[in-house]
Amino acid sequence: MQTPVKSLFLVLNPSSRSFTGQKKWPRTFELLDQSGVHYAHALTEKAGDGTRLAEAAAKQGFDAVIAVGGDGTINEVISGVVPVLEQNPDSACRFGVIYTGTSPDFCSFHGLSLDPEVIVNRILAGHTRHVDLCRIVHRCENSEQTVNRYFSCSANFGMGAAIARGSNTGLRKRFGDFIGTLLSMLDAIRNYIPSRFQLKIDGNECDFDQVHNIFIGKNPYIASGIRLKLDIAADDGRMYVVALHGISKFRLLSILPRVYTGSFCREFEPIFCREVEISAGGGADEVEYDGDPQGRLPAQISILPRILPVLGG
Repeated sequence: MQTPVKSLFLVLNPSSRSFTGQKKWPRTFELLDQSGVHYAHALTEKAGDGTRLAEAAAKQGFDAVIAVGGDGTINEVISGVVPVLEQNPDSACRFGVIYTGTSPDFCSFHGLSLDPEVIVNRILAGHTRHVDLCRIVHRCENSEQTVNRYFSCSANFGMGAAIARGSNTGLRKRFGDFIGTLLSMLDAIRNYIPSRFQLKIDGNECDFDQVHNIFIGKNPYIASGIRLKLDIAADDGRMYVVALHGISKFRLLSILPRVYTGSFCREFEPIFCREVEISAGGGADEVEYDGDPQGRLPAQISILPRILPVLGG
């Protein structure tokens, strides 16, 4: 689909890429000013601002809401736009990304340019593709209440939360994206105690012993070069489950280089499905998705086929 964008709203994260992402802002504003398109923008200050701002913009009737930041900003903006689209299927609002983060996994999968000039022009031209998302319902961090959210890349259960927390609390800033994430991964492997996870996949009970991590999602690009070698498309109406389980820490360390080629999936056969429930994970009950620890188990994940209209691919 191609319908030119006449109005757009930018959700800007000033802290992306350790506050250096702002360097792309002047050229972005210059290009929008030159185009004559009507636009507005707002800055995020704390967690949840992106969702609130995106939802308000979508309800106000903007043609597009654009996440200007990294994975966290993308996740929050999607979580603001999608409920509006679900409530009003006739809404003309679309979603776009001007990436200023450190690990462009969403952009890699959906073919979005990292060059502001290229992506702004494609967004304004209105190139649109409807893609799948995952809906996740899980327990909040410090209460029994549940939250209903969305993610576009992957959710991780097991070591995922520890790796994300280590990366986000200074290692990537100090050593760079690749080395920082690798160091966080090695630290998580050293300290993590493998657990038993109970899943229900499309209604079928599945138990996994000695789990190091379970990957569930749409996007085979996980984070910072980590990937899964899978046959999955952005709009094929299914998600994957890959359980890294049943091996020792020594064996895990030996296959670690293969997480950057995705070939380790040959040993841990992927399952393709539409719904997953995770009821227990031993002592590892944290929920992580799209780059951040988000809450606790239990969790229910389901696919939303072609729900998100993505600009610029």
